[in-house]
Amino acid sequence: MSPRQLISAALLAVCMVVTTACPDSSGTAPGTRPGDNTNPGGPGGPGGPGGGPGGGVYPDPSGLPTDPNDPNNARKDTDCDGLSDKYEFETVYENGLRTDPGVADSDHDGLPDGLELGIDKPVAGTSCVLPQDADLQTNTSPVMADTDGDGLPDGVEDANHNGRVDEGETHPLLRDSDCDGLLDGPSQGSVKGEDLNGNGRVDKDETDPRHFDTDGDGISDGVELSVTVNLDEANCKDVFRPDMDPSSSTDPTNEDTDGDGISDGAEDTNQNGRVDEGELNPNDPTDAKGPVAEACKAENLRPVTFQDHKGPDIKLALPPTFTEVTPITVGGETRGLVGYDSTQQVAFLAYRTTPKAGDTDPLGDEETLRPEIEKRGALSNRTAQLFTTWDGFKALQAIYQQSGGTTDLKRRTDQLVDTLLPGSSGRLSSAAANVVGDFRVQALYVHRSDKSLVVLIAVTKLTMVTNANAGSPTAFSAKDLANGSALAQFNESTAVQCERFQLPSARVDFIFVVDDSGSMATSQQALAKTASTAVDALNASSLDWRMSLVTSSYHISASGGGPNRGAIRRFTRNVNKVKAWLTQNSTCGSNKICSIVPTTPESATCPGDTSQGDKGGCWVALAGNGSEGLLGAAKKVVTDMAPGTEPEQPEKDNELRKGAAVVVVLLGDADDQTSGDATTVANCGSGGSKDKAGSQCVPVPTYVRFFGDGSELPPTNPTGRKVAVHGIVCPSGKACGCDAGKTCTITEATREFNPLPVNNVAQQRHASVVNASGGILGSILDDNSIQASMDAIIDYTIGRSGYKTLKPPIGASIKVAVAQVREPGVCTARADVPRSTSNGYDFDGSAGSLSFFGACRPQVGPTEVAVSYRYWIDTVKNPNGGVPCELDPNYTPSEPDHCAGAKLGCNEETNTCVCKPNCGDVCGTGSRCDMNTCACRVIITSTPGMSQ
Repeated sequence: MSPRQLISAALLAVCMVVTTACPDSSGTAPGTRPGDNTNPGGPGGPGGPGGGPGGGVYPDPSGLPTDPNDPNNARKDTDCDGLSDKYEFETVYENGLRTDPGVADSDHDGLPDGLELGIDKPVAGTSCVLPQDADLQTNTSPVMADTDGDGLPDGVEDANHNGRVDEGETHPLLRDSDCDGLLDGPSQGSVKGEDLNGNGRVDKDETDPRHFDTDGDGISDGVELSVTVNLDEANCKDVFRPDMDPSSSTDPTNEDTDGDGISDGAEDTNQNGRVDEGELNPNDPTDAKGPVAEACKAENLRPVTFQDHKGPDIKLALPPTFTEVTPITVGGETRGLVGYDSTQQVAFLAYRTTPKAGDTDPLGDEETLRPEIEKRGALSNRTAQLFTTWDGFKALQAIYQQSGGTTDLKRRTDQLVDTLLPGSSGRLSSAAANVVGDFRVQALYVHRSDKSLVVLIAVTKLTMVTNANAGSPTAFSAKDLANGSALAQFNESTAVQCERFQLPSARVDFIFVVDDSGSMATSQQALAKTASTAVDALNASSLDWRMSLVTSSYHISASGGGPNRGAIRRFTRNVNKVKAWLTQNSTCGSNKICSIVPTTPESATCPGDTSQGDKGGCWVALAGNGSEGLLGAAKKVVTDMAPGTEPEQPEKDNELRKGAAVVVVLLGDADDQTSGDATTVANCGSGGSKDKAGSQCVPVPTYVRFFGDGSELPPTNPTGRKVAVHGIVCPSGKACGCDAGKTCTITEATREFNPLPVNNVAQQRHASVVNASGGILGSILDDNSIQASMDAIIDYTIGRSGYKTLKPPIGASIKVAVAQVREPGVCTARADVPRSTSNGYDFDGSAGSLSFFGACRPQVGPTEVAVSYRYWIDTVKNPNGGVPCELDPNYTPSEPDHCAGAKLGCNEETNTCVCKPNCGDVCGTGSRCDMNTCACRVIITSTPGMSQ
């Protein structure tokens, strides 16, 4: 018997015991060859995954015998790695190496040669059983144990040896899988690594090569370890962050390096590795004192809980008092969440749906869903504000009053779920809230895309959040739910922030533009009633405010402007003067004091002539032009008052103040009918009607560009700054201004000009300008609506004049401490300032800003204020739910671009994984990119036919 026959017989004997894959009569082993047992970490070796398929262990560590001269090599696969013996004998790779036809794992990296090349079909004519490659596009080198050169063998990186980069694995083609600037494996010279012993595990004192921020403090591992160079520009361009001060470092495995109780990322507020002005030093335990310690130490943070679900792509941050949260399901699929806080008696529902065809923004979404909400109770006093959420989506916040009668709060919330998600299951518990009456409904409409609309509705009892209770904990809880700060997408994460600052001085100049036509007496009077409340709120804040007024006839030429043409009721801080402008029959007496209005705390003085308009500068009256021009008047008065006085100069009562925020408030029952710089025309002339604007109207974009819309284009007004425009106007689709004694409906001939919606899209001119500026859009229909609108406008103004946080806070998580407050005898909670618009702070989620009120305002001068909060990290980019390319076969959660392999990237327009240009520049020396298959093909000197 020849030596070959002896070896074959021995192998056959072993094979009969341990495997079903047996050699044929030629000595070839056509069965499974699980791996090279000389590799300690590979299949079949100690520490390997059970010897691979079949569990075979071969007695000859040097490999199975092969014959380069065998004419049958093209049909043989001795080592059962998926490559024919002929191919392995004749293929020379660029580095001059060949695979071994007798060793399944030629480079001893733990992966069979064929698996590394994307081969999972046996050579034709053999009965080899190959491991299935779960990702044929991720190919590694069969002759280089560490294809990407990061210090980790390919088989260590592909820990389950399935050819795919799975969650919890590093990438065998990326030196820096998590894009933090550190090698996945051990350090190499001056290049720092993460898996320092190269064992594929995260051991003590090692960072995690799969996670950008191992300790979760908000600072990347690379920044903490002073890395300044991106190891992979092609794949990590938009992820890697360089350390701005490599002379200092922090511990990436300890979120609090200096042990002062404040996380490193909270101390380094911009997480750039440098101690910038105003920041704490994460290496100095002595700087955590005073307000910073009181607000930012871990034990002092305000807790929040998270409720999320992948189906509706919703994640909510809630106070811990929301102990009842239930999924809403339709046909077994989770569509949303419904919850209740028994402490504050606030309920919510949140769900995702598809917008109605034609609804391309949240304004249309609200128009569509409002009638559905109204099915459960009449809505009134609507105010709305358009804004952009912290993660960049268009959103509308709408507030309504809803009739409730004897309906329980929890049952009303269930009713809203019934209406908005018909046929669904999942409701609040049957135990009643024992809260009945009219309700406040605060709704948030987030238009993520034309395929994805998220609606979040907070429901409370109206009397618990209005009038004396407007600053109650219940009111703030509902506000935080609906202002956008509590909502994120399913996979969004958070971190803690700590900021210290001095409250900036803020000034605001209000300009009221009031309709002075014949139908406005009641509305003017209602606005006058709000003046005291508005001024009280402004005086309680830290704002330096003034108010002035012109009418809708201000810009009209002498022939038709009436007594208020060109007249400015000048800036004042006297609330009684503001009341006099709007109080019917208030006139200027011989003592130069406006009549009727109160004289305390000071009288309303007046010029007594026509210099400030009708009635000697008191009541604006009703003698103005009937073709109202609110926008034209607003544009002209801003132009006339600008550029304004310098901050160091004495202010003037007929000029703006440079640097002050300018706020325009429109009050009118008819839409704007401005036809030119000094003209108006009924219904804007040719082709117009009370339902439709005519062709002579000044185009809306002219006003949008003038006042500004937050785009990159600067406003064209003389201040050069965005002017906030608010409107207390006739609601879209409603009738206003009808003659006395008439029922004001859409069919009433005497109603004022108010273009009706077309295809569910509002056509109002002034509303378009208000929405573009992000202002408050309120209703003029009744006194309560005007009061609610004015309250919202004042809140908006105060909020946007406060301290702007560096990150998007979760409202419920905010904690504030102040070194010295205005009145320490009244504000006794200096170290934990309460949420209050009387004596405390408030948070505006749409603006991301903090404002202070009353006795708890920081003392004048350089008083330190500290705030801590948890903020969202915007990591999810797919607006349609889940994560980008989640439904693509090549999706993976372990890579920044959500597509398996460094060569593929997510095309978010098509939501599919596509080949990056030149395979993402990862093929490297000795390989080329095959764009047809998006695979790195090893460059071969000799390429024989591969029999498969």
